[in-house]
Amino acid sequence: MKGYRTFRALSALGLVITAMTVGAAQPTQLAFWDFNESNPLDQAAMLTPEAGVFAAQAQISIALAEFRFNNNNNTGFVGSPLDPGTDGRDWALQTTEYPVQGQNPGQAGIVVSVPTTGYENIVVKFDVRWSNTASRFLAVEYTTDGGLNWTRVRTLQARRGDRWHGDSVANGGYGEIVQVDLSSASGVSNNAQFAFRVVTIFDPNTGQYTPANAPNSPNYTPQGTLRYDLIEVLGTPIPSGPPGDVNGDRCVNDQDLLLILLNFGNPGQGDLNNDGTVNDQDLLIVLLNFGQGC
Repeated sequence: MKGYRTFRALSALGLVITAMTVGAAQPTQLAFWDFNESNPLDQAAMLTPEAGVFAAQAQISIALAEFRFNNNNNTGFVGSPLDPGTDGRDWALQTTEYPVQGQNPGQAGIVVSVPTTGYENIVVKFDVRWSNTASRFLAVEYTTDGGLNWTRVRTLQARRGDRWHGDSVANGGYGEIVQVDLSSASGVSNNAQFAFRVVTIFDPNTGQYTPANAPNSPNYTPQGTLRYDLIEVLGTPIPSGPPGDVNGDRCVNDQDLLLILLNFGNPGQGDLNNDGTVNDQDLLIVLLNFGQGC
């Protein structure tokens, strides 16, 4: 009888876990680019997201490098092998003209700005293709203050040149898209100032840029290219809490007050009224609602 009761208890636990799994919040697409435009030479169209709840606010920019849209034959640049294409079109975003050897490590590359207001468990995805003479090493970084400060979360390394990260392992890739989970990263959730970037960095072994196809292509060149496709930012809706719930735990308490004080005078987390700055008005919202939901 005792064994039977144990079996029933474990079965019930399994049902509860299954129900929790089924009922878990599904990711929401905050912004998505596949670059499969009818005219890949149209810069504005290529940089406009295809979908996402923040498609109207999301932006792609570039620092210390340049976009390229014309493949010298009035067509675009072919996209990722993981992109199923749109009506037979499969284009991608080409970048080039990176810093010369020895200059500006960790500063040159694309910047993807997407608000996460009202969302948590943020995940970013993309595919990237290295040309033979592009920097073999790239860094993925995020910001929670609109780009004043950046935090590095992953380093990417090309296995060979002229290959996508998403190419098969046998063909010199990794066989999958780049995916970076920022669900535990402080300040990323519920932040209108969130962005991530992918920048060229030095080879940690040499302190210089190393070409992606070394040693077959021994020289890095600024004209080496990095090509991007399937850029996506995902999140899950934050359960609604009372006004003043800065950290999204549905309780207005000392933690929310501390975040306001730590970020006072700056943009980002704690800007409860979305006026661009954490200030007296945001502090007042927390104080007026202190203890709510706890």
